[in-house]
Amino acid sequence: MSYDIDRNQRVKTDSGVPPEIEESAPPIPENESPSEWDSPPRGGSHWKSILIGVGLGILLAGIGGRLFSESSSETPVAETEESDRNPSQTVTAATVQQQPVERTLNASGTVEAYDLLPILPRATGLQIVEVRVREGDIVAPGEVLAVLDDSVLQAQLSGALSQIDSAQTSVTAAQADISQAQSRRRQAEADLERARTGVSQAESRVAQAEATLTRNQARVAQARANLEQSQREYQRYQQLANDGAISRQEVELRQRDLRTATEDVNQAIEDVRVAEAEVDSARADVLNAQANVESAQATLDSTLAGIEAAQAGVANAESGVQNQDAVVQELQTRLDQTLVVAPQGGIVAERQAQVGDVSSASGSLFTLIAEGQLELQLQVPETQLPLVRPGAPVRVTSDADDRIDVRGRVREILPTINPETRQATVVVDLPSDEILRPGMFLEGEIVTNSVDSLTIPSAAVIPQADGSAQVFRLNPDDTVTATRVELGNVVEGRATVTESQVEVLSGLEPGDRIVVSGAGFLSDGDLVRVVD
Repeated sequence: MSYDIDRNQRVKTDSGVPPEIEESAPPIPENESPSEWDSPPRGGSHWKSILIGVGLGILLAGIGGRLFSESSSETPVAETEESDRNPSQTVTAATVQQQPVERTLNASGTVEAYDLLPILPRATGLQIVEVRVREGDIVAPGEVLAVLDDSVLQAQLSGALSQIDSAQTSVTAAQADISQAQSRRRQAEADLERARTGVSQAESRVAQAEATLTRNQARVAQARANLEQSQREYQRYQQLANDGAISRQEVELRQRDLRTATEDVNQAIEDVRVAEAEVDSARADVLNAQANVESAQATLDSTLAGIEAAQAGVANAESGVQNQDAVVQELQTRLDQTLVVAPQGGIVAERQAQVGDVSSASGSLFTLIAEGQLELQLQVPETQLPLVRPGAPVRVTSDADDRIDVRGRVREILPTINPETRQATVVVDLPSDEILRPGMFLEGEIVTNSVDSLTIPSAAVIPQADGSAQVFRLNPDDTVTATRVELGNVVEGRATVTESQVEVLSGLEPGDRIVVSGAGFLSDGDLVRVVD
């Protein structure tokens, strides 16, 4: 006998007439009814595509073993009775197993951004002079996206700073007038009592300056203690960071604390120096006041008038400085607003900004996908909605791009149902993947539940012309029985197609042994040799 590989049919070659084609499907076993053979398999759409991939391998392996067996067993007609019991094929076998099989629900939908942020200019009426990003760029929080023209603001800031310098000069001159008037007052001899009051005031200043000096000295000691503590904390965090126990950000925070503590020490020391100078100055004032008590009476009235005028001049000059400081701060704020920055990290989805455009309060310059997070909005019929639960795994694929094969999870089921399509929206969180883009139309396979079911190797299944499938079940005497089976889903998790498993809905029992390799050219009742 020989086999027609293309048709999987057995023909007689020892006859002189043209071979008659026989049906390759084995006869229906007595323990199976014809209705079982004719009924289409339930849920078997997945296994058919797997079997196409392994079919060629099965045919080649089967015909090789069969031809080798026939070429080595050709005997005269008189010896056929003895050779009929020789194994017709060397095969491998597998045991029908029971394992969890996932039930899934297929749906399709569109990829959307989880959160789209429109970025508007903070300053209006300014021309765009630079755009630094393009669509698809990944940006960090605070990154500059565009720059507006700040030339007018820079000129205004320069003028305000000049006015501050002028006002500060006036303050210095007024303060000099006060100093001169106070010197004259101390020299006044006309009013002894006022001069003595000046002495008392000078002595009070000495006491205050000494108290300030004491407080500042205490601040120096405290600041140095804080500095030592910050140095120890920084060294400890540096070691932890070197060991990989903490992030570099924690070390940078401790480094900033160390710099702050160092500045506090320096400032406290400077305050001590100022207080010491103040003490010395106050004591000198006391000596001068005491030395000039007699002369202070004659010049007291004029000196007091001069002091009041000088103080008024200082107040006016300081007010002018404060006003200009406010103007400078406002201009600096407006200058900062000429930089269009990202409020948070993400992906630039749209860029409306063009060099030469003028910014407006209602004109969005960019649209940002917050944190680059995408979601898939699957459309599920309301009749199947009870099968879906939040947190369920979802396999996401694309008919247009076979590179897309990612895993997500159901985040939520939107509360409304489209009254026209009678479909609900199931939102699936997608992983970060540069292949995914908003607007893509993708397929989602939602896991609804898992059941224990019988499984067999996909390579053991032989597709039939009518769309059904059969396997060869091993009997205790090493003969095989052609058994029609009803298949379900393909079980994932195998490395290759030839190692994949397929669910069996009916036709086999747990513990049954079936032929895997070599099943392609067996017939019902054949005797086989099983090898490991």
